[in-house]
Amino acid sequence: MSLGDLDELIQTCRDEEARSFISEAVACYRAGAFRSCIVSTWIAVVYDLLAKIRELSLGGDAQAQAITAELANLQPRIELNDMAAIRRILEIERDIVDTANAGFAFFHGQQMVDLMRLRDDRNRCAHPTYQGTDQPYSPTAELARSHLVHAVRHVLSVPPVQGRAATAHIVRLVESNLFPIDPEQAKVQLRAGGLERPKESLVRAVMDNLVFGMFEGTPQIKARPQTAVAIRAVHELFPGLAEPRLRRALNVIGRRSPDPELEIYFLLQTFLVGTWNSLEQDNQNRLTEFLRQAGPVVALRVLPACLEIPALAVETAAKVQALDHAALGELLKYSKHVVPIARAVDVYCSARSWDQANTFYQHVIEPILHVLQPAQLRRILVAARDEGADLLGAHSFSSFARYVYQAERLPRAEVVATLRGIGGEHLAAWIAQG
Repeated sequence: MSLGDLDELIQTCRDEEARSFISEAVACYRAGAFRSCIVSTWIAVVYDLLAKIRELSLGGDAQAQAITAELANLQPRIELNDMAAIRRILEIERDIVDTANAGFAFFHGQQMVDLMRLRDDRNRCAHPTYQGTDQPYSPTAELARSHLVHAVRHVLSVPPVQGRAATAHIVRLVESNLFPIDPEQAKVQLRAGGLERPKESLVRAVMDNLVFGMFEGTPQIKARPQTAVAIRAVHELFPGLAEPRLRRALNVIGRRSPDPELEIYFLLQTFLVGTWNSLEQDNQNRLTEFLRQAGPVVALRVLPACLEIPALAVETAAKVQALDHAALGELLKYSKHVVPIARAVDVYCSARSWDQANTFYQHVIEPILHVLQPAQLRRILVAARDEGADLLGAHSFSSFARYVYQAERLPRAEVVATLRGIGGEHLAAWIAQG
């Protein structure tokens, strides 16, 4: 690692205070004062861990509050040269890594090894009698540099939320009504909440808590769009870690969920399109049967997600076919899939009175005018002649013809010629006049 790389390393510290802690150690390293570098690095770690504990204390963590209160109580006694207080504060400093890990699960195994080696090497550097030899401890440049890197990567660059406390903190974020339902904004919130440089164990724990919470949690997290968005955001931020946890959790839950709660799978599918593919065959079969047996109200809720699952094409087509014009109109508010659009055209072309035509148009055609294909536009124009639809003379059909003409969805000459060909000369003349 070059000196320039050390500058970049400093910039990864999470705030200006952390950068100031480590800058002195880097300056010592550059000067070749490797013992001083290691001592300064340990000091930076201690200061930063104490700052993290104070930050957790402000957030209401009881154990952090107890540590912070003890430190505050010791300071006046230290100023009076109370030897018991001095011994206690030195004990807190010596054990700060163990305290941070035992109380807040800040570190995993190898990180603990690295930080305990830093503490031991600091003692070798700072205490002439620590080695028990006549020669002062002479660390190499490589050792000093490795301690610098470990201090920044394990401590100074990460927020004070790891382990169980971090998982609980992130879950609380998602439970909030203010958590966004936009995936990119959700990623910003999750990074700031502790997933900027997380341990792998934290990512796995968060994914498990969110997925199981989505299906089996409290009302604050169960079956909520915010939870589904959070699951998607974590999956996109850490796909290699999140995907196996998602797949395992979804299949475990699917085999024990009560029948009515299987609907939650389709809510998750709405936000995370890979949900269906994460399920094993038995769970896919169960969801397929759930859709077949779903009543009109439930079917309407799950169809937007089901329409995006190719394996459910037969079942979704049957459900869409069974919807009346009002329910179909509701579905089209949430899905512009080709199946409900085709059904909408079928419904309008089946009108047998002007009133019926106008009602059908309002519910199922007007909302999708901009997505109708040329072939569908042409079918509607000639439906009065070819399918016996009672459209010619209906207000809705006049509005439709004028839209197609004015928006040039079809060539204007073709529209006029088609209308004349079905006996709509007056309508053709009216739309041509503007």
